[in-house]
Amino acid sequence: MTRTLDGLNFDMPPTADQIVALAHLHRQNLDEAIFHQEIHLGDFGLAQRKRVYDFTRELNEAQREKFYEMYNGELLRTADEDDLHPADAEGGVSVFAVFLVLAIIAMILYFAVIQSAMR
Repeated sequence: MTRTLDGLNFDMPPTADQIVALAHLHRQNLDEAIFHQEIHLGDFGLAQRKRVYDFTRELNEAQREKFYEMYNGELLRTADEDDLHPADAEGGVSVFAVFLVLAIIAMILYFAVIQSAMR
């Protein structure tokens, strides 16, 4: 039994090569959609995931788990690292930086306000 999803033909259950090909196709489609201003990327990604979800409903639970493990793993493997926004940059401001800024503000206030008021 075969099934078609996004122009690709799949055996039921799909083979590893077919799942990898689907992940690559979805990644390519998403990359192309980025440059089209009329496409809302969130809706586009959700539509892709909905088609995959509907496709996997025909698989039993073990096959579905294996499918998603391979599909998601391949998408993660092919994902580009964003050099401008590395994951460790999301950690927030260090405690040292906060105290440094507070010390600078205190010095400015002392020399500008308090010292001139004491004259």
